[in-house]
Parts: sequence; C-alpha cells; structure tokens
Amino acid sequence: MIRRRTAALCAAAVLTAGCTPYGADTLQAVASASPVRPVARSVAVDRTAWWGGSSYRLTGVTATAQPDGRTEVELVLGVVVESPVPAASALPRVALEQEGVAVSGPLEVQPPPFGRASLTVTVQDVGPPGQLLDPNRLALVLAAPGAARAVLPIGARSGQDPVDLRPTVLHPSADTVRAGRYRLVLSSARLREDCTGNPVPARAVPLGTTPFVPRSLRALKPGQHSVEVLFEAPAGTTPEQLVLHLTLPDGRRLAPSTPVDATAHPGRPDTVSLAAWFDFYGDTAGTYTLEAADAQQPDEPTVLTLVAR
Repeated sequence: MIRRRTAALCAAAVLTAGCTPYGADTLQAVASASPVRPVARSVAVDRTAWWGGSSYRLTGVTATAQPDGRTEVELVLGVVVESPVPAASALPRVALEQEGVAVSGPLEVQPPPFGRASLTVTVQDVGPPGQLLDPNRLALVLAAPGAARAVLPIGARSGQDPVDLRPTVLHPSADTVRAGRYRLVLSSARLREDCTGNPVPARAVPLGTTPFVPRSLRALKPGQHSVEVLFEAPAGTTPEQLVLHLTLPDGRRLAPSTPVDATAHPGRPDTVSLAAWFDFYGDTAGTYTLEAADAQQPDEPTVLTLVAR
C-alpha cells in the first residue's frame, strides 16, 4: 500500500542530525517513548539523481515496524523539473531495493509540470513479514522498462553503487546564432544521460486558468546519450526552416532525433524556447560541433563548438 502526501506535510518526516553530503550518512535508532509505539530507524541522507528530465533529491528515510512485522518506509524527496518552460517529464517507477533485490512494489512519483515540489512518500508493506529492514541497507531506484536506471544508495551497506545520470554542461564557443532569418540565443547545451525529446505531444495542463501544452520528454535507454541544445528566440519564431546538425567527437554527423520543439514561455509573451536533441551511443569525450542554417540558405551555416570543462 502506498500513501502520498504533499509538500505541506514534509515537516512531519522523521529526520536525524548528522547528515554529510553525498552519502556519508548517519544511522540512528529512535527509541519509542512507550511500549505501544513502533520503533523507527532513520537515515539522514543527501543524494540527487536525474531521470526523465527531472532531478530527485533524497534527503531523509525512516523505516518503522508495522504491527504485522513488515516495514513502513517514509521518503522525503525534492523534485525539480529542469526546464526553462513547462515540461512533461517522463515518469519513473520508483522502488526500494536491498542488495539489488526489490523489497517494495513500484511507486509512481508525479513531477510538477514546472518548477519544484517537496514530497513525503510513505510506502507500506516493505520487505518480508517479521523482519524490520535496516534503511542503511536500502537503495532508491528510478527506472522504467527499457530505460536507464538511476540508483541512490541510502546508506553505506546498500550493496549498490550510485548512478546519478547527472547532465554534463557543454560550453559553447558563442552564445548567439545568426542563420538567415533566424536570430537565436543559445541558452543551454548539455550532454544528458536521463532524457531526450519525445515525438509524442504532451497533454495540455492548466497554468492558472489557461491550458498549456508542455514540452514532451522521454527517458533514455541504457547506454544512450543525448546532446540537448536550447535556444531563446523572438515570439513567432517557428523551427520548421531551421536546419541543425551536430558532429560528434568521433566524426559522426547527426540530425535532430525528433523535430525541433518550440514552446512558449509563460509570462514572457515576447520569447519562445526552441529545443533540439541529438541521441547517440558511444564515447562522449571530446568536442562537439553544432551547425545551424536557414533552409533557404543551407550552404551558409553558422558553426560553433561545444566542449565539456
């Protein structure tokens, strides 16, 4: 059984002092005040992983014995949609594992379409009856069928190495692109391990009283990478005549994996966000070369390089 509570209830999570960044966790047994109260064991932790276009920061885990001898686990998560415009991030199946073996059923966590949210998630009936699980031996896993896995070890004895799918910033040789009729500002370039563009449009969501179609994202497959390039452009700019190519460090030349996306900025009627993704397998180290051209002048591209530092 799974219960979800919103950000207003996050303060009710049982956390302990002694947290140090990125996995040097402190495990403390919290004794019950009376014989009828169950014993709770808490871990203060600070780990972040990326999946499907959102970041998931795990800051607290509490395991409590249930009357039937099984374990209830409470997770404190901060979820951030890392997009300049509303985005429909891919939804992971979240599960708890002990030494690589699932000890809970899948839990779907719904990221907000824009910005951030704090979630307190309670998962009941974890592990075998009669055995209180040690949270220091657990890992939180974000996954989906056919997609890459992100692993957040909760303690030092989880039996799994961390896999955070962290994006890598690519630094451009120039931040403006002039190609024929296009006047673009390159606002972000990242090598992503967690998400790429989704050719299937997202459903409209209400932003205030106005329906809005967010940018659609999907998770990457195991071993797959994507170079995500984001541009800012004047309102009314459409991407249909924008011709983009990316040359990988090994010389392969790619077109965008999905059509270039154009999404409006809420509250910024003078600007539109353009997004292109270039999916590939193989080595990622080295310099990437981006070409941008107007379809009316395809032989006159603007060329810039993207490098990780």
